[in-house]
Amino acid sequence: MALLGSFTKQPGETLPIDISFSSVVGGRTTTAITSVITVPSGMTQTGSAIQSGESLQIYVAGGTSGQSYPWKVVTTITIGGRDTIIEDEFDVVVLEV
Repeated sequence: MALLGSFTKQPGETLPIDISFSSVVGGRTTTAITSVITVPSGMTQTGSAIQSGESLQIYVAGGTSGQSYPWKVVTTITIGGRDTIIEDEFDVVVLEV
C-alpha cells in the first residue's frame, strides 16, 4: 500500500487529487483499470473519478475545518490477462484560512 501523503483544502473548496499508475503499468498495454474509492464520512467525491491513461483523478469536497479525513483507493490493473491490485491511501486536511 502506498501512502500518497496529505492534501490541504479549505471547507468550501473542491480539490482534484491525481494518482499515477505509471510505475506499475510501465508503458505496457492495459486491458482494464478499475478503482473502488472509499469516501470518508464528512467529505464527498464530486462527480465520477476520471480515468485517463495511467492516471486517476478524484475531486474531493466538504469537510470541517481542523479535521483530517483518510481516503482509500483500491485499483485493479489488468495487463496481459493478469491482475495487479494496488491499495493507495491519502489524507485530506481541511483548514479555514
